[in-house]
Amino acid sequence: MRRTLLLFVLCGCASAGTTSEDTTPRQATVLAGGTTPTIMAERPHATAAVIAAAPKDVWTATQKVYATLEIPVTVENPLAHQLGNANFYKTHQLGGESMTRFVDCGSGMDGPKAGNYRIYMSLLTTIDPDGNGGSKVQTTFVPMGQDVSGGSTDRIPCGSTGRFEELVLGKIKETVAKK
Repeated sequence: MRRTLLLFVLCGCASAGTTSEDTTPRQATVLAGGTTPTIMAERPHATAAVIAAAPKDVWTATQKVYATLEIPVTVENPLAHQLGNANFYKTHQLGGESMTRFVDCGSGMDGPKAGNYRIYMSLLTTIDPDGNGGSKVQTTFVPMGQDVSGGSTDRIPCGSTGRFEELVLGKIKETVAKK
């Protein structure tokens, strides 16, 4: 009896040390009709700046910045003061820098998942007059990751580090200043 009890205790201790913690950010899933789930992440956070230039000049500068970053503009709505791309993807790099600098999808055995995943993104910039002849510019960046190495089709919600939004706003300011 003692041997059996000792064996159970040792097995329990051995298995307790082998658990691994998945650091992938998790969000709630909400069913949006039928059986198709909609993944709800944290509310997207817009990074904003005030630029001392007319909205039309900032609009043109923003188009140039998107082209420089190789992000095709698919949303161009002057009435809503918004332009960008609501659905594009990149792998490994974005804006000439490592994806891990801008996106956090958690870590796996090979390091940060954003470095190996295909990252689907929405990048939208809103340009409004600030009331003083300048422009209030807001950029919203929402990433999701997909592990394409294993044939998975599921996307996981990822977080933004905030650096990409700052990069976009900084490049818009630089482009306006050069005009």
